[in-house]
Amino acid sequence: MLTVTYEQAVEAMERGLLRYMPQDKAHRFAEIFAGNSCDGVHSHGMNRYPRYLSDMDSGLCDRSVTEAERVSGIGGLEVWDAHFGVGPLIAEQVTRRAIELAKTHGVACIALRNNSHWLRAGRYGLMMADAGMAGLCFTNTCMNLTAYGAKQPSVGNNPVTIALPRKKGSLVMDMAVSQYAYGKLEIMAQKGEMLDSPIGYDTRGELTCDPGEICKSGLMLPMAQWKGSALSIMLDMLASTLSLGRTALEIGKPEDGERGMSQVFICINYAALVDADRADAQIEETIAFLASLKPVQGGKGVHAPGENLPAVRARSLREGIPVTEETWEKILAAGR
Repeated sequence: MLTVTYEQAVEAMERGLLRYMPQDKAHRFAEIFAGNSCDGVHSHGMNRYPRYLSDMDSGLCDRSVTEAERVSGIGGLEVWDAHFGVGPLIAEQVTRRAIELAKTHGVACIALRNNSHWLRAGRYGLMMADAGMAGLCFTNTCMNLTAYGAKQPSVGNNPVTIALPRKKGSLVMDMAVSQYAYGKLEIMAQKGEMLDSPIGYDTRGELTCDPGEICKSGLMLPMAQWKGSALSIMLDMLASTLSLGRTALEIGKPEDGERGMSQVFICINYAALVDADRADAQIEETIAFLASLKPVQGGKGVHAPGENLPAVRARSLREGIPVTEETWEKILAAGR
C-alpha cells in the first residue's frame, strides 16, 4: 500500500481519460474518482478506474456521451435519457438539475434511464445536502444478488443514499441492499481478509465467508434476508417505472456487463418551509444523544452516517490517499 496526494491522483487519471473525452470532461471525471477515494470510498473511487476504462473500451459505456437528454417533464418531475453515456458525469448533471428544480418547486424528482455505472451514490446526495437540501437517490443494477428463497442471480444490490444538510458537515447514508458492496469484497480479497459471517455462496453453491469466492460466484445474499430482497425488488421496479428504463432483469447478469441502469434523484428544499437553524439543532441533538451511548465491548460507539466524513477527507488531503501498488500502476499505465 502506498499514498498519493489528491492532486497526483487527479493528474494521473486525467492523462488516461484524455484518450476518451475532452480535457474539461477528463479532468472532472478524474476529480470524481479521486474525490471518492479521498472520502474513504475506495471501492467506488480509484479502485474502479481501471474497470471504467475497460467499460469504455468495450463500448459498455459510450464515452462520446457525457450529457443526458431531457425527455419530458411536468413541474418538478422530469425524465431524462443518458443514452448509455459516462455515468458519473451524467449523474452530476442530473443532480444539478434536481437542485435547480427544487429551488423553484420545493421538491424535485428526476428519473434517469440508460445510464452507466454512477460510481458512488452518496456523491449525488451530498451535492444536494451541500446545497442546503435533503437528497434521496437510488439506482438499480445488474442481477448480482440472489433473491431470498433462490440460489441464482435474480435481483440487484441497488444502492440508495439519503443525505441531510448540516452546518458541521452534511450527513450521508450510502448503502446497497447487500451486506457489502462487491467493490469492498474485492478489496478484502486483495488483502486476504475473511468475512465475519457467510453472506454469499462459493462456486460450488455452498455458503462461504471468503470474499474472493463470492466475487467469483456472483452469488451474494441480500441483507436482512427477505427484507433486503423486498427492498431490492421495489427499488428496481420504482426506478425503472419512473424512468421507463431497464429493469435488473433487462440489464442482465454481471457477466453480461452492467449497462443501462435506471436511476432516481429526489431533492427536497425543506428550508423553504421550515426554520433551517431549528432543523440543524434537532440534528445536533440526535448526534449528541448517539455519541452519549455506552459502546459495546470493543466497539467504537455510535455515529450518524457520514458524521466522520469531513475528518476522513481532511486526513486524506493532509496525509495522502491510500492506494494499492497494483491499482496505482494500472492508473499510471493508462496514461502512458
